[in-house]
Amino acid sequence: MIPRLLTLLFFLSRFPLCSAGQSAMHYDVLIDEFLADPSPSVGLPGSSFIELKNISGRALNLRNWKLSNGNAGATFKKDYILGADSFLIICPVSAEAAYSTFGSSMGITGFPALNHDAGEIILSSDEGTVIHAIQYDGTWFRNDLKSEGGWSLEMIDTKNPCTGFDNWTASTQLNGGTPGMPNSVSSENPDLQGPDLLRSTCDDSVHILAIFSEPLDSFSAATVSNYAFSPDMGPPLDAIPIPPLYDRVSLTLKQPLPPDQVYTLTVQHMSDCAANEMTIYNSCKLGLPQIPASGDLIFNEILFNPPSYGYDYIELFNRSRKTLDLQQVFLAGRDGVGMVKDPQKLVSVPVLFFPGEYLALTENREWVILNYNVENPDKLIRMGSLPSMPDDHGTILLLNEAGQILDELSYDHHWHFPLLANEEGVALERINPDGPTQYADNWCSAASSAGFGTPTYRNSASNTEQESTDLISAEPKIFSPDNDGYQDFCFVKFHLAETGLVANISIYDINGRMVRQLTNNSTLGREGRFRWDGLDGEMNPLPTGHYVICVDLFSAMGKIMRYKVVTTLARKF
Repeated sequence: MIPRLLTLLFFLSRFPLCSAGQSAMHYDVLIDEFLADPSPSVGLPGSSFIELKNISGRALNLRNWKLSNGNAGATFKKDYILGADSFLIICPVSAEAAYSTFGSSMGITGFPALNHDAGEIILSSDEGTVIHAIQYDGTWFRNDLKSEGGWSLEMIDTKNPCTGFDNWTASTQLNGGTPGMPNSVSSENPDLQGPDLLRSTCDDSVHILAIFSEPLDSFSAATVSNYAFSPDMGPPLDAIPIPPLYDRVSLTLKQPLPPDQVYTLTVQHMSDCAANEMTIYNSCKLGLPQIPASGDLIFNEILFNPPSYGYDYIELFNRSRKTLDLQQVFLAGRDGVGMVKDPQKLVSVPVLFFPGEYLALTENREWVILNYNVENPDKLIRMGSLPSMPDDHGTILLLNEAGQILDELSYDHHWHFPLLANEEGVALERINPDGPTQYADNWCSAASSAGFGTPTYRNSASNTEQESTDLISAEPKIFSPDNDGYQDFCFVKFHLAETGLVANISIYDINGRMVRQLTNNSTLGREGRFRWDGLDGEMNPLPTGHYVICVDLFSAMGKIMRYKVVTTLARKF
């Protein structure tokens, strides 16, 4: 009996267990390494694993702890004493023997499947406390070859457990990982960056979600006085940090958000789990989303003929006064017989899109950012796939959840600047967001001075200035058709008191010779425009100088009205 007692006392001295007053706390045990995709193996067993490391300074019993992938989980059904500063390899029961050659291992029934591309891993105690949680994706590897499989992801600095991408990377061990032993990439990597407020979403008119760039200190995140709104509506009734990552805070407002009102949410005195204070990026827009209707959301720019190594992109513009939720919007094409084909949600989670904002969609954000001046990278959204957009012509649509068409564009490469030497890599831009989508003269090539594309910001060819109040006008008075994005076209604009008129528009040089029939027998609405690109009837460049634009209007009753306006064609030398 005495020897057994001495053995027990020795064990307790070496591995003190948590008492009832010493429950396991956040970050006592870390998810230190994991293998999501074991194939093709470069030396590790052909099964996933998750490595735990105890950094609490005391031994912990893992009985009834749980590992989850956010959807399914497995519980540790037996006692296991994880000593201070020690490792444990968690794996499927079938792989326990193979991993035991690397270090202490535990096979568990129902080991949570790890998504290869992106996913969550959540470790919870027997009391339901989230001990550690991570949300990973393929960018953490920082190595395209290793992200294909067989290599584990390792934490760089265990003193920085709440940082994601910046504190993880692919193992450098030749066999693909270091299960059961110190990580191959271990080094000091302190968290010196405070959290950013990324965006907000609305569950309803009084419940909103503030989304941050990293896990927060729960006490500061739960302090309602740290949140302010403009226009002012007082602090929220409550602020609840959301597990398991604690990078989101649920706020309950004192009064409902009205429609068509955009607020600014500002946070202060907030910190992350490393006690870094909030950065200067501490505010975001907030609004109650409404159902998008036809014309609220429009196509504003498209790149459909990228270089052979490049990717298409589509830019959208919110021309309404509504706050829209992009999760309620679908992008589609049409098949050979004109049927809507393969509608896809723009985003899989709620993302608010505010009046007057631009955003661009692409399959490869990095390529677009590298090749174009992306002024607002956070408004460049990656989609798994875009509709087919052939280099010559094609059709794309935006739809809401009810299937109503918000906007439809059937583009044609002939809409490009006629003298463009090479259309490859040149985007088509909408000139006026209030002009009709399916109108060739409302589209033109992105300016060379803007890098042939302006994804996520105002188009180089945008024309939303104050319209002339004259019945017939030519604007600008001097134009230079050189595709530099500045006054490349002359617009013949009309503002009429009646509808149903028919127009003939002809252009004459200073010697009175007709050089271009701009339009013939075109029916007009009350307002509109025609575009002249500085070319003659054979699509050849005209010389610089003054030109007279003659506009003849005819009514059904035989009434004839004639107007003449003058413009000057200039070129850079």
